[in-house]
Amino acid sequence: MSLTGNSLVNYLNGNESNSLANSLGDSHYSTAKALSKGKYEKMKEAAENLEQFTERLKESGGKSIYEKARESGDLTELYGEVEKMVASYNGMLDKLRTDMTTMGRFYYQSLKEAVAENKELLSFAGVSIDKNGKMKLDKDKLKTVDADQLESIFGADGTLSSKLNMIAGKVADSAEANLKSASSQYNAAGNSVDSLIRSYDAKR
Repeated sequence: MSLTGNSLVNYLNGNESNSLANSLGDSHYSTAKALSKGKYEKMKEAAENLEQFTERLKESGGKSIYEKARESGDLTELYGEVEKMVASYNGMLDKLRTDMTTMGRFYYQSLKEAVAENKELLSFAGVSIDKNGKMKLDKDKLKTVDADQLESIFGADGTLSSKLNMIAGKVADSAEANLKSASSQYNAAGNSVDSLIRSYDAKR
């Protein structure tokens, strides 16, 4: 498709609803949507990770990770789950920190507040909170805490894992909805140049 052909110039100067300029604008728009799509994919992944690890930690009953640790006397798996939860929390906080939308800011603050409310309890498990709301884990101190104590901090009777799990679930749902919207708009914009070419060819 030549940009210097008189027929194309005449076509673009006509009264048709589509124009090359609009299509080029759509191309930039589709690029922005592609970037937005990538952001929501990472957000969804981070939220699902936190949801997964908090779900494990808030389990109760005979099949819970706490009961398993008590029965076996081996807390390695339990300590590992706490480490994963801390890492996934920090990961999701990082993703939300760069989300300037109203909902993004709301979830960011909600996440930090849920942890701040449990700051004292978390300190017993070797978890401290920095000025940005991120968790820092002292693994040596964590390993001095038994299964009962960890269950009182992270288990179903506590509030931390339940709150983080709920927030993570909402963030994942929101990211999924935005992802679908971004994908739909990206595909629509990405097809605009092809539509112009087909329309132009039909008029030749």
